[in-house]
Amino acid sequence: MVFTLDDTDEPGNLFVSVDLDVPPSMSADNLRPIATDIARLVKKTEIAQRISTLSITNSGTASPKIRTRLSDKSYREHPWNGTPSEEAEQSIWKITETG
Repeated sequence: MVFTLDDTDEPGNLFVSVDLDVPPSMSADNLRPIATDIARLVKKTEIAQRISTLSITNSGTASPKIRTRLSDKSYREHPWNGTPSEEAEQSIWKITETG
């Protein structure tokens, strides 16, 4: 599921949240490779220039009271094209919590 919201901190830009269903993934860290693949695909779209934050979470695990998500709060500034390396891209993701 994908949600888009207007970014109140950056008028005209979007906060995009992708909610995945990946039951075997037990932590946000396990989502880094797939989040990176999603970031690369989204970067190729026209709307990518308006995305200020891209956020990925997993609803496929048992529902904890607090869900973790991976976020890139500077999505527009990152190339998401495999440079300088896949490991460097995966380290961009910051783990945040949602209620």
